[in-house]
Amino acid sequence: MHMTLDAPLIGAALFHSRAGGFPLLLCTYALLDEHSNATSDLDHVVVIRVTALNGERFRLRDQDDIQRFLAAVGRLPDEVKP
Repeated sequence: MHMTLDAPLIGAALFHSRAGGFPLLLCTYALLDEHSNATSDLDHVVVIRVTALNGERFRLRDQDDIQRFLAAVGRLPDEVKP
């Protein structure tokens, strides 16, 4: 199965992190490993690069922020969500 890592998100929620806050509505994101390579392996994500609809960019590096973001966008199974 091929997965697009720069996927648009649809939703009205705001996401707040140590990097700042941004709306999840139509933002795009890329999951990156410790070498800044794109990855689909959620166990190896150390940075999430987010681009908000208005073009503002954020990098989520804190593991709590990463887990909350993945849960907010539906990338974590229900039993793993924080």
